Amino acid sequence: MEEWKRYKTLLQGVVELFAPLVEVAVHDIKKGKIIALFNNLSQRKVGDPSPLKQFGVETKDFPDRFSPYYKENWDGRPLKCTTITVRDGKKTPVYLICINVDTSLAFQAEKLLSAFLATKGEAENPIETYTIKSDEQMSEMVDQYLKEGKQTLAGLDRKEKKKLVWHLYEKGAFNLKNAASFISAKLNLSRATIYNYLGELE
Repeated sequence: MEEWKRYKTLLQGVVELFAPLVEVAVHDIKKGKIIALFNNLSQRKVGDPSPLKQFGVETKDFPDRFSPYYKENWDGRPLKCTTITVRDGKKTPVYLICINVDTSLAFQAEKLLSAFLATKGEAENPIETYTIKSDEQMSEMVDQYLKEGKQTLAGLDRKEKKKLVWHLYEKGAFNLKNAASFISAKLNLSRATIYNYLGELE
């Protein structure tokens, strides 16, 4: 059995898993021809000559695998590729298995996400932009709550702290930047405890 055919099922599985984005081409080094194609993206044919000279390495010096590289497909789409050397029992290179991935959709998605996520400069939460800064605002909320209840922060037990967290939530404090961190430090509670209290409101 030809050495490369040991991997045929694996290659078919890879192509099916990443369909329709992956092509696998098998090259016979001695014949200098393509002997198998799976999910043909490059519009080549079995029997076409192999571009072995493009590697710039003597056949005997082929590494076990070539580091991933890019090349352009026939229609201009970018392909990210890697090439694996298959050797015979004497460790002589006999086949190359080339795995080519069409990355054009990934690049399009990257551009779309970059455009979507971009902002003009370092935009702030508009609540903070048009009012006082968040830490000051939350401090005022806490102070007002304590004043109305004739309480002190040091005198609050856990039940009263829970009521204060709920009050701050109802007042919109958690729409402000770093609200959970600020309130947990202010009330000497863990962030997990803060979120547990908020979860009880649902």
